[in-house]
Amino acid sequence: MKRRYILLVFVFIAGLHSCVEDEYIAPTEFSDVGWYTSFLREPSYVTSVGQFESFSDLSQGAVAHTWSIDSGNFFLEGPISRNDTILTEFIINEGDTVSTEKTIHVLFQNPGIQYVRLVNKFRDSVAFRGLDTVSTKWDGEFWVMDTAFMVDVYDSIRAEAEMKYLEETIARGEDTLFVEAGTEVAFIDRSTQGRPNARNWQIRNVDTEEVVNNSADSVALIPFNKLGVYRAILTASRTGETIPPGTGRDTIPNPIKVIPSSKPFELTEDIVELEDQTLRMSFNGEFKPFSGGEELFTVKVNGEVFDITSVQPYAANPTKLDIKLAQEIYRPDVVTVSFAGGELASVDERTPKAFTDIPVVMHSANLLDNTAYGFEDGGAGWKAMWDNDSEVAFTTELAATGDYSLKVIKNEEHAGGKIHSINAPFSLEPGKTYLFKYKIYVEEGTTAPSVSLWLLPNWKQFWESAADKPRGEWVEVTTEYEAIQGDANRRFMLQIPGNGTFYFDDFWVMEKEVRP
Repeated sequence: MKRRYILLVFVFIAGLHSCVEDEYIAPTEFSDVGWYTSFLREPSYVTSVGQFESFSDLSQGAVAHTWSIDSGNFFLEGPISRNDTILTEFIINEGDTVSTEKTIHVLFQNPGIQYVRLVNKFRDSVAFRGLDTVSTKWDGEFWVMDTAFMVDVYDSIRAEAEMKYLEETIARGEDTLFVEAGTEVAFIDRSTQGRPNARNWQIRNVDTEEVVNNSADSVALIPFNKLGVYRAILTASRTGETIPPGTGRDTIPNPIKVIPSSKPFELTEDIVELEDQTLRMSFNGEFKPFSGGEELFTVKVNGEVFDITSVQPYAANPTKLDIKLAQEIYRPDVVTVSFAGGELASVDERTPKAFTDIPVVMHSANLLDNTAYGFEDGGAGWKAMWDNDSEVAFTTELAATGDYSLKVIKNEEHAGGKIHSINAPFSLEPGKTYLFKYKIYVEEGTTAPSVSLWLLPNWKQFWESAADKPRGEWVEVTTEYEAIQGDANRRFMLQIPGNGTFYFDDFWVMEKEVRP
């Protein structure tokens, strides 16, 4: 929190306090009203339970003045340092809620909105001129300035953790939670006291105290792969420039014991090619360290067996195995992986199952912004063109992937549909051939003969038949384009010349690869 304690201000406040500590300054004929606080010029007054703040009455000519505080908060007697941690030692007149001192120091012990009230009485009318002008009011005897300072007091943070396994909430206690290796435990942050806005989960090995996993999610799904006993710790925290910092910790008392899995050790996802041509396999358990293993795998590229240079667990996540090949592979290649089974093992002593000719999903890097060209930003990258005369919407009614798609409706009343990605430009390198892809869904009853994708501002058209597209399902359209000089800051435009209802999603641009 950006706080504000300038030494000069406190010297000034302390000086005021010392000047009035032992004697009362008699009112003069001159009257004026003013005050100062340790919050300085902050627009709102914010502190936390157990902290103190200072308030000084700078008024002149008051015939009477009082400070009052809410019950449960306390007046302190200085001098007090911000380094003092046991502030209760400075409490004076415990239980009093009214003071006639010119400067007060208030220890806030109650959370929530608290008030510090200053009442001054004058013989003459005065006004305080700040962001607003506040004038005194006549009570029949004196002119009264009644001011309440509202202070938002943040409570101390109390972290509250909850644990679920297999959808069942685990009762807190000393009972051990037995977890099969390769499964996840859900940890839920239920903290509210003290208004925390961040958290960190730690999973520690009980024997070694090593942190084996962590997460900042409010609902953290944490996998347990290695055998052993663990405990979970939640640290809830409060951070920000305009709020007081704070932390609270909750250790779930239940030990978490990981036991061998009863499930077969097998692939859980597609085998994928990474950008550097690594083939990555994902399993439902963590591999023990091993060396060699190349002879256990067979990789075929377009039916031909390729040499494997290495097989090893991915260092950051040993549930994944990485295969490196001696030869280059290309995007159009058909690549398959087979595994003979046996020999390798998981950390919970399982052996992986054999498999044959599993296809590899080849790497394809989209040069477009996936959010803008998948409409997941609600269509912020696209706009209807000035001469569009169709109904255009970014909708969650139907999507190929994600939540959003582009919906275009053209009927007899509309001259035509035109929408372009004006706010999501992209660039192409001259001389390179690119694949343009997008997904289209044509509703029943559509009679439009075609749809066109345009590259602007070149006005290069890519015509596509709509008549031959199946109705009621997503299909992918692919076309090629060889970039020319100056193909920077390009955008797409869709044109719908006939009647019907169309959905579009997942626009994709990638460089075309060809095996030499």
